[in-house]
Amino acid sequence: MDLFGVLTAATYGPGAAVVAGLIGGVAFLGVVYGGVAIGMTRMNFLRVLGSMVAPKATTAATIAIGVPIHMMMSAAFGLAHAGALTAIGVTSVGSAAAWDALIGGAHGVLVLVAMPVMLAMTHPLVRSGDIEEPRAFMTGFGSMTPIGSLAAHIAFGLVTGSIYAAAVL
Repeated sequence: MDLFGVLTAATYGPGAAVVAGLIGGVAFLGVVYGGVAIGMTRMNFLRVLGSMVAPKATTAATIAIGVPIHMMMSAAFGLAHAGALTAIGVTSVGSAAAWDALIGGAHGVLVLVAMPVMLAMTHPLVRSGDIEEPRAFMTGFGSMTPIGSLAAHIAFGLVTGSIYAAAVL
């Protein structure tokens, strides 16, 4: 920290960022699959990810492929979130949690706008009709899917920011 208590580039901890992102990724999945369990959404997130790489694989295999893809993305987003928190200059776990929940929410909104178009254009199983058309804001997977997706991204930010700040502050 500098004289004013603001994080500096020297306090950026990439190892802590990766760990925080991985734990945040698990929290994200908890919210997503909690939504599936209560009927909030029909989107099997890990299957959607895995079947982009292996569209002809079994559901179990696509989920097994989706897990490492999701965890790699979580680690990368952990690095990005930590960089943003460092640039903002958070000085406490609470401020990191709040800022990162906001960052996660913004990310979630971007996903809800861009992902339906990207899936419709590029996902082999969406194009073949084997996975539902995502429609605007992912509502093709259920009308509450946007709320669940946004909540999962906010949870990612909240958990990632809290754990990262606890490790580096």
